[in-house]
Amino acid sequence: MSKALDKGLSALRRIAESDGISLNDLSLDLDMPMPTLHRLLLTLESHGFIRQSKSDATWSIGIEAFRVGSAFPRAAKLLSIARPILKDLSGRTGETANLGIMDLGEVIFIAQHETHHAIRAFFRPGSRGSWHSSGIGKVIAAYIAITDQKTLFEKAPLEQFTQNTIVQEQELLEEFNRIRAVGYSVDKEERFIGMRCIGAPVFNAANEIVAGISISGPVARIDDRSIANLGKETAKSGHEISRLLGATVVN
Repeated sequence: MSKALDKGLSALRRIAESDGISLNDLSLDLDMPMPTLHRLLLTLESHGFIRQSKSDATWSIGIEAFRVGSAFPRAAKLLSIARPILKDLSGRTGETANLGIMDLGEVIFIAQHETHHAIRAFFRPGSRGSWHSSGIGKVIAAYIAITDQKTLFEKAPLEQFTQNTIVQEQELLEEFNRIRAVGYSVDKEERFIGMRCIGAPVFNAANEIVAGISISGPVARIDDRSIANLGKETAKSGHEISRLLGATVVN
């Protein structure tokens, strides 16, 4: 970790412990020169992590720190709600069930329940993948704001992993329309030949897309005849997670 970042985080932590602390007291507590500390505080203030009182010049936590901190219980709640539903979905479909979120234009897999089949998909929790070749990535992209979709396309050219990978913006926009119409996405060997994935959206209490749930498996089991039924089962699990998160509109 860089020294400046380490010092900045130490200052942020100490400010969070107080009901407002002066530059002098903070300097003494952290054993840090006031000029150096003041520069760090101004940087944190510019990003909204701390704020300075106009009445007594003390420093306290800002709204951005609250926003970032509140992400942890939300993530913990999502995982605690989703894990038994992933297990149930895997049991109903016979396939590996996954939970993922979107971050910086990539899918991050955060939970999984594996099937017992010898041939199965596996995504290590914490691993990242391209959004446009993923069932979870495509379903999240289909429900985010148009401005956020444009940001995804600005990262083009999108990588062509197989002959089935969709890389053209117009084709992906048409894919988004299909996803919203049926309530689930299908990765038809778009990342790996021989493997398919079906994804469904997960919404929060504000009815915003926050994650995607999916099943993954070989084409031999997720064939064209079974996609519609498996899509409905996956969407059903997405609806249940969304309901437990407080969503009132799930598709």
